Amino acid sequence: MDGFKGYPNVIGAVDGTHIKLKVPANQHDSYIDRHQTYSINLMGICNAENLFTYVFVGYPGSAHDSRVFSNSALVRHIETYGKHIYFPNEEDHLIGDSAFPLRTWLMTPFSRRNNLTRRERHHNWCLSSDRVCIEHTFGILKGRWARLQYINTYSVSKAIEIATVACILHNFCYLNGDEWPAEEVEIRPEEDHVEENDREAFRRGEHKRNDIARYLMNNVIENNIPGIFFLTEHRPMFSFKTTLSMQEHCWLHNHEKSFE
Repeated sequence: MDGFKGYPNVIGAVDGTHIKLKVPANQHDSYIDRHQTYSINLMGICNAENLFTYVFVGYPGSAHDSRVFSNSALVRHIETYGKHIYFPNEEDHLIGDSAFPLRTWLMTPFSRRNNLTRRERHHNWCLSSDRVCIEHTFGILKGRWARLQYINTYSVSKAIEIATVACILHNFCYLNGDEWPAEEVEIRPEEDHVEENDREAFRRGEHKRNDIARYLMNNVIENNIPGIFFLTEHRPMFSFKTTLSMQEHCWLHNHEKSFE
């Protein structure tokens, strides 16, 4: 497994996508998304080989990514039992965009609301270069299973089942060597940074992110690399992970139908 190349210790990239569907007229307000279409959210985590390691399907399209994420079983389990059930190594983490909360187990970009330093810009570029993997995975998923472009049913529960099964079949195909060419995918604009409701967790995540940003910039300087570049194999601060800790043998961690 080649793993993620641009950012150290990544075991997965997380993001959300919308699955369009019909909804009853009395539920239009709940399911209308920012594109003014009716949809449900599919939150997914993938590895560097475009395999899903976690999906959470069913929240209405009007819900912000951060709300979907915070109500997923993954986050609830981490909050209840501790992060070590999914992240046994302290240095490991997921990567996500600015719609997700910064934690020691989830690295996000520095906010563009501020005047970013060169080190912070370089950090964001390295993170984004790996995070785009989840966007490509969604593109492959929707390219192979065209039904996901629009699910023609008024039954939300049926749409959830269809989307979940498509993720399972996506992994089944890849695990059996039946890959699909990458489709052109629309990269969603990053949403605003979420308001933090756990300042201590954010502070710990911020400290780790600053350490990583310093390491990434030092790697550029020590190797005489002009400007932004990928990491070399020399990693004095962080070991480079090439295997997943999140039960990779299981191609789908969880399927939940409940939503608010």
